Amino acid sequence: MAVGIQTDTQTQHDGNESLVRFDIHQRIQHILMLTSFTMLAITGLPQKFNTWSLSQWWVNLLGGIDMVRDLHHFFAFVMLGDGVYHGLYLFVRSVILKHPFPISMIPTPKDFQDAIQDFRHFVGLSREEPKFDRFNWREKFDYWAVFWGVPVLGASGLILMFPEQASRILPGIAIPVALIAHSDEAFLAVAWIFGVHLFFVHLPPNVFPLNKSIFTGRISKARLQKEHPLEWEKIQASQRDVDQEAGTPSSGTAEELAPKRQAREAEKGEQ
Repeated sequence: MAVGIQTDTQTQHDGNESLVRFDIHQRIQHILMLTSFTMLAITGLPQKFNTWSLSQWWVNLLGGIDMVRDLHHFFAFVMLGDGVYHGLYLFVRSVILKHPFPISMIPTPKDFQDAIQDFRHFVGLSREEPKFDRFNWREKFDYWAVFWGVPVLGASGLILMFPEQASRILPGIAIPVALIAHSDEAFLAVAWIFGVHLFFVHLPPNVFPLNKSIFTGRISKARLQKEHPLEWEKIQASQRDVDQEAGTPSSGTAEELAPKRQAREAEKGEQ
């Protein structure tokens, strides 16, 4: 859940300049997602694999099955609330503040090309790395996977949480279908997060053992230039355009500066 990179800089303790990559709302949303997802995993998996001795030990450690279910239900609502929070955030940013950032998260043909090139480079078939813009293909995949997963898990989870009420308005088969959907989607999400997401986000040598950007909200200029070179070029170009016309430095993301450029172009057209 991320949007623009601001061009204001600060010097880190290691002497490297850093830029804002995530605003406070994005960081809060990620912390809520991280916390709720982790708690749902450690309370849901023991229920899925309830015959395992390890699961039974863990359930007893947490205070019994009733406590585990209560914790699971609580953090389910935290995750759903975080989804609503993000939806409102997108609405305010795009509709009210007129920032066009959601467009940059929409997959494009270039993302498929980048994925192929990224794989070729990863396995040693090519020395050339793909050049990424604001978001790379893996980040987009993670983002849209949440948009798929949360509604599936939320809807199926609510059916399982309130089976009597659900059975009054849905056919009887809905409950076993919800159980399968909820269980399998949750297991798939856990496998992806711990098997893929953490590997690419936190284990690369330049950020190991923890990529702090989502927590601090900042990224070093060197990392930005290396990992998102096309975004860096847009930021520099937007700043130059604004500086040339206004005669003063400006700050903001490449996407946030875009409406200003469009407004100036519209004014020129009217003249």
